[in-house]
Amino acid sequence: MEAMMTGMINNIFFIIFPIILYQMFATAGQRNFFVSHRITMTILFSISIILCMVFPYQFLTEDYIFDLRQVPMIVGALYGGPVVSAVLFVVSAVGRISIGGDGMYIAILNQLIVAAGVPFLAPLYRKINRWWKAVLVFSISIVSLLFNMFAGYFIFGDPIHDLIGIWLMLILNQGAIGILAALLIEHLQRQEYLYNSLMRHEKMETVSHFAAAVSHELRNPLQSVKGFVQLLQEVEYPRARQLEFQQTILEEIKAAEDLIDDYLIYAKPAYGEMKRIEVAPELSHVVKVMSPYANARNVELMVNSGEGVSPILGDPQKFHQALVNIIRNGVEAMPDGGKLKIELETSGSSICVHIEDEGLGMTKEQVNRLGEPYFSNKSKGTGLGLMVTFSIVNQMDGEINVESELGKGTKFTLEFPKISK
Repeated sequence: MEAMMTGMINNIFFIIFPIILYQMFATAGQRNFFVSHRITMTILFSISIILCMVFPYQFLTEDYIFDLRQVPMIVGALYGGPVVSAVLFVVSAVGRISIGGDGMYIAILNQLIVAAGVPFLAPLYRKINRWWKAVLVFSISIVSLLFNMFAGYFIFGDPIHDLIGIWLMLILNQGAIGILAALLIEHLQRQEYLYNSLMRHEKMETVSHFAAAVSHELRNPLQSVKGFVQLLQEVEYPRARQLEFQQTILEEIKAAEDLIDDYLIYAKPAYGEMKRIEVAPELSHVVKVMSPYANARNVELMVNSGEGVSPILGDPQKFHQALVNIIRNGVEAMPDGGKLKIELETSGSSICVHIEDEGLGMTKEQVNRLGEPYFSNKSKGTGLGLMVTFSIVNQMDGEINVESELGKGTKFTLEFPKISK
């Protein structure tokens, strides 16, 4: 009895293992059994059939040896169709001939009937729900084993009434394992369907957010341009006033171009030459550029650049843009003024830039949503600035960590891998 259970467990493992193995290593979004990787699954199920035949087990009596090779054959035929079914039949027939012994011809004939007949049920199998699929798999197992039973009776004269209990147990055994394999595949396919649906939904949501953000921001400069053009068409202004209007129009067009550039950088980052950057002088340059903006809002920039070299790999222009976006957000987070601390920290393997404000702060939920399209704590913000910043830092193999507390401020930490000489 112990040997029978061990052999049965081994056969079940031989059947389930390829399904799990395929699910583990298949590419996300392409885990459609016997469709995306038909050859791979055919090979794996062929191995299952061979292993089941090589390691059979005695069933109830020492005179009766059984294996579960028909389960991968039935499941493969239902999911793979005629071609897969034909390959699995050839593998099974060659294996059975190699083993030899009594009942070889009946076994091969039974396998041929399964391989030829089951694929015709595949269209019906795909249409019904999973519980009816379980019933169909069980029914096919019953028919297959009944064929073996009656063939043994008519060809070898095996007494059916003496073995009816054994055949009943065989039917339940093979049918149950067949149902288990089919339901496992259905479950994995359902999970993959839900995964693909979620991915499509997220992509559509991202596109809709982008569209809303860009259209919202573009409408403002376009409305300004439209208004000034209408004024120039309707009224004869002096030349100086016309030049003033034209300059304003150019500024609004430039604002629209900048917005489009931000959108394109996030959607498909375009970088210049990736080269060695010394963070300390680059940080000093950004602080110098941002100082007038901070002073105008009564914000003091407190900088600690540290000592020693701080080399990273990246595009200097995009690195400036990432720092400017975060510093600007920190300044704007302190409408009543305050201190913005900027510190450069150099360790053995990484370079960290800490930017900490004393502003309004954020909740944990708001921190988790930073970098999402069309999410911003500003009343007129679109979130594109931080989206671009996250994209730039990611392209430079860096990471952004945000710590924040309502009423106490926010701290951004940009960490980059340090490069050697």
